[in-house]
Amino acid sequence: MSLQMQYLTIMAMSISGAVLGAVYDVYRTILQEWKYLRWLGPLLDFAFWIFALLLVLWALHGANHADVRLYVFVLLGIGLVLYRLLLRKLVVGSTVRMVLAITYCMKMVYRLFLLLIVSPLVWLGTALLGLLRIIDRLAQFIERLILWPFQPLLRMVAWLGRTLYGWTIRPLIEPVLKPLRKKVGQWLAPVRKFSAAARRKWKGFLRGVANWLVDKDEDESDKTKPPKG
Repeated sequence: MSLQMQYLTIMAMSISGAVLGAVYDVYRTILQEWKYLRWLGPLLDFAFWIFALLLVLWALHGANHADVRLYVFVLLGIGLVLYRLLLRKLVVGSTVRMVLAITYCMKMVYRLFLLLIVSPLVWLGTALLGLLRIIDRLAQFIERLILWPFQPLLRMVAWLGRTLYGWTIRPLIEPVLKPLRKKVGQWLAPVRKFSAAARRKWKGFLRGVANWLVDKDEDESDKTKPPKG
């Protein structure tokens, strides 16, 4: 390996270690700030290690034709240590500020959505509902106003209809309805008997449970009483 290739390997591995440290801090800071994304932690960890493997192989291929040796990992560690000493605070702070800025923008967009879209729709729906209520009350008032002069006539027509029904139609259908009601009563008699028996049994069961509970409480109270000297 030539001297130039060795320098390229040192630079590539050191930069790769720093980049991996920065990427790790960035996505971990994002997960820490946005707690609702923490369920993505295992998936992002897996993606990070795949990215780390591909980055190191790509950097090695460009520096020394993918010649993997022990000092490569030492150089990665040196790059990571230098990053944590020199750049970690800047990267983490920048990531936090970026997350806060994005959160603020999202909140502003949400508030504008509520203000410009949701609030007008709610106001329009409320106004339409109030207008429909006014129209309904006005229609009811007009209906009462129109029908008010005809109320005596309507009552008279209703009374006349009931009278004519009792004189003409009812005598004709009563001979048919009476046997029909009797048959229906006969058909429903077993159901009524079964329902009455079920109610009696249920009441008896509840009464027995209540008596058992009362007797049990009395026995327990007798046991807790001190014996008479």
